[in-house]
Amino acid sequence: MKLPVRYPQIDFESCFPKWAPDLEFSMMMNSNSILPAHLEPYIIKVFAQAKPHLDPVRDAALIRELDWFVAQEAQHYRQHIRFNRVFQTARYPEVEKLGKAYAADLDGFLKNRSLIFNLAYTEGFESGGGVFYRLWFEKLRAFRMGANEEALKLWDWHYAEEFEHREVAYKIYMAVAARGNWARRIWYGYFYRVYGVLRMIAHGTQYSRPIAQHLLEVERGDMTPAEAAESKKRHKRLTRKITGMTMGGLLAVLSPFYNPARKPPPKGLDEVLQQFDTGGSSAKIPAKA
Repeated sequence: MKLPVRYPQIDFESCFPKWAPDLEFSMMMNSNSILPAHLEPYIIKVFAQAKPHLDPVRDAALIRELDWFVAQEAQHYRQHIRFNRVFQTARYPEVEKLGKAYAADLDGFLKNRSLIFNLAYTEGFESGGGVFYRLWFEKLRAFRMGANEEALKLWDWHYAEEFEHREVAYKIYMAVAARGNWARRIWYGYFYRVYGVLRMIAHGTQYSRPIAQHLLEVERGDMTPAEAAESKKRHKRLTRKITGMTMGGLLAVLSPFYNPARKPPPKGLDEVLQQFDTGGSSAKIPAKA
């Protein structure tokens, strides 16, 4: 499996905090963009630590996938940093502060926790967070109607590549943590992996939720009391809707039989990837050195 590195052509200057007709949906997605800007550089560092623990012969194919994965993730966090500048402004003073606090936590994990913990956290993001890409392509289409096309490109590209490299973190975690006797395979191969998923979701939500809340509170400051009250109701409905949509996928991730290789591609995935492939309508060819 080879993972191509794509360079999306996105006009971030035309994006703005409320980039979809549904304000609450826009701000939820904006809050979700803060984490990758810090999380994906962390994942690159975790994989750099894991790489020497892989067998250069037995794991030769996996090492190549690791390198390809890292190349894709490097593009992901750079694009999210550019997008986040749209709302990391004086209008939303808490956003950057919360992002830096999340980054500090991740730095603490690298310094103070084991490699296996950091790999489990990483795999938790790739599998638990990956539940969302099917929603994006198949179940949230109504929220995309009338949205800014440039903002949609960011998420289309990112979620498509998340599916494309869905197996890599899982395979690296299993190779480093779960090889050995049966007790190790059971403990690390299932129970500790599930812990990593739940730990990452809880920790990520600890930051994404207050970011979304802050963005919405700022916007509600420009509303009448009645409009603000209606916005709060819409946000609650959206939260319940998204939670309900993700439960089935999350339960599959928590299963002892979970294997990301078995996940079917979301509808329209090939068309999205072609859009960002070299020569595609939304592809940017990097300048040659």
